[in-house]
Amino acid sequence: MGMSAGQARLLTITQRLNDNERQAQSITNAKMRLSDSTARVGEEYLEALNATQLNYTTYDSEGNKISQKLTAAMLTQYSELKTQYVIVNSYGQAMVSEADAGNFENSNSLEEFLQNYDTDDSSAKNWYTNLWYRMNGNNDTKSPASEQSWTVLSDADLNSTKWIQYALQNGTVTLEVAQYAETSDDENAVDNIEWKSVIYTSALDIVETDADDSTLAKAEAEYNYALQQIQAKDKEYDNELKALDTEHTALETEYDSVKQTIEKNVERSFKAFS
Repeated sequence: MGMSAGQARLLTITQRLNDNERQAQSITNAKMRLSDSTARVGEEYLEALNATQLNYTTYDSEGNKISQKLTAAMLTQYSELKTQYVIVNSYGQAMVSEADAGNFENSNSLEEFLQNYDTDDSSAKNWYTNLWYRMNGNNDTKSPASEQSWTVLSDADLNSTKWIQYALQNGTVTLEVAQYAETSDDENAVDNIEWKSVIYTSALDIVETDADDSTLAKAEAEYNYALQQIQAKDKEYDNELKALDTEHTALETEYDSVKQTIEKNVERSFKAFS
C-alpha cells in the first residue's frame, strides 16, 4: 500500500470510527430515555392502583338508593330529592350548562327565566330561582354584566366523569350548596336561601370509592404491554450496541494495521535516503 493510499485509508477509517462512536452515543442516550419511560409507566400504574372513583348517590321517587359515577350534570341539573349544587371556578363564577346559560341570556327577569322550565313543581321552581340569584345577584330583573357571576360549562365537560373528578380532586373548581340561611338578615340570602361553599369530601351524596376491578385489570394490561414494548426496544438497542462494538474493534485493528504499514513505509523511505 502506497503512502498516499495509506493516508487516505487512515482518514476513511477515522471517519468510520467517529460515526460508529456517534451512533453508539445516540443509542446509549436512547436507552437512558427508555429508563425514564419505564419509570413513567411504573408511576402511571401505581397511580391507577391507588386511583379512586367519585360516585354520586341519590334516591328515586320510591326512595331507592342510586349510585353512579359522578358528573357535573348530576350535581347541577334539577331532579327531585336532590341537593342543589353549583360548580365554581377559580374566579368565583358559577359554571352552568349551555342550556341554562342560553335561558338566562334570553331572559330579562326571574319570571322570564322560570318560564323556560317546567316549574309547576314547587321544588323545581325553587331550584331555578336559586340558580337565577346565583348567576344574577339578588335582583329579580337582569343585573348588569359586571354584577353577574357565571360562565358556561360545555356539554362535553358537563357529562364527563373524568373532568369533574380531576377538577374537584385537583382543586381547580369548588362546590357551593343552596341551603336555608341561618339568619334572615344575611345580605347574601334571598328568600332565606344562601349559597355556601362546601368541600366535596364532606358532601354526603359524593362518595369516594376504590377503582373497580375492570379498571385495575385494564391498568395492569396496559402496564404489561408498555413494559414489554420497552424491554423489546431495549434488547434491540443492546444488539445494535453489540454490533457497533464489534465494528469498532475491527476498525481499530485495521487502523493500527494501516498506521503501522505507513510508519514502516516512512521508515524505509528514510533509510533509502540516508
